Amino acid sequence: MDAGEHLEQALIGKVLPVALTRKIVAETWRCINIGDKAVFHRALTADEAFPVGTLLASLFRSSNKTVDIVTTNYDRVAEYACNSVDLLFSTGFIPGYLQSREGADPVHFSRAGKLMRAVRIWKVHGSLDWFERADGSTVAAPLFELPDGPLTPLIVTPGFNKFERTHDEPFRSAIQGADRALENAEAFLCVGFGFRDTHIEPKMLGRCRQKNLPVTVIARSLTDEARDFLQNKAGTKYLGIEMSGGGSKVYVEEHPDGININDQDFWSMAGFLKLVT
Repeated sequence: MDAGEHLEQALIGKVLPVALTRKIVAETWRCINIGDKAVFHRALTADEAFPVGTLLASLFRSSNKTVDIVTTNYDRVAEYACNSVDLLFSTGFIPGYLQSREGADPVHFSRAGKLMRAVRIWKVHGSLDWFERADGSTVAAPLFELPDGPLTPLIVTPGFNKFERTHDEPFRSAIQGADRALENAEAFLCVGFGFRDTHIEPKMLGRCRQKNLPVTVIARSLTDEARDFLQNKAGTKYLGIEMSGGGSKVYVEEHPDGININDQDFWSMAGFLKLVT
């Protein structure tokens, strides 16, 4: 791999031996787990702020019973964010230390006979919590160290079989749930999304063509694909924000090439909350 070339560029289109693929999956799990574990420890000692949690709590100051998060990330930051504001969440598995899949009937939580509000997290590329046993069965567990033995992390890494793998469970159910969420959405907020995932962008495009929905994209740097989606596919109610020097650059229909707002951080989640909460 050349210096500066990232993993996806190196592996896309490559047919790899099964043994090598498993090693790549395991090492990817370990690499992502390092940062995830550090975030968890800071959350445990209340030394980590979760702006996403603040946003989710504000979304439930309404009649909403469910908020959907669709993510391609493996980490558990969305789950920690829910915990930080005492929100229940589900990732498609029954709660517990050794978690089995929900199956056709999703788990609902109730208190005093009333349905409780919960966040549905659709992890279309898998999760650090998901594993395949030697017998092919699936289990989820909150591990921070990959044990020895035939336990394979269920995360989809780049490569020739990336999309072939997503036809298997639990990815298929996660993608189907994400599809339903995207197809029924009344607005989209995209955080750091590059619009390069063929599981997500087409569903958003289809929904935007049905209705002129509000679409907001915030990122350190908007990708060319994100700008193209906003300017040519999202309709008229779009807002894009990215970092520009010490401030922000904002894209709206009236200013498709962007306008600079000096000395204001609106592109990060914490900064964006200043506008909406």
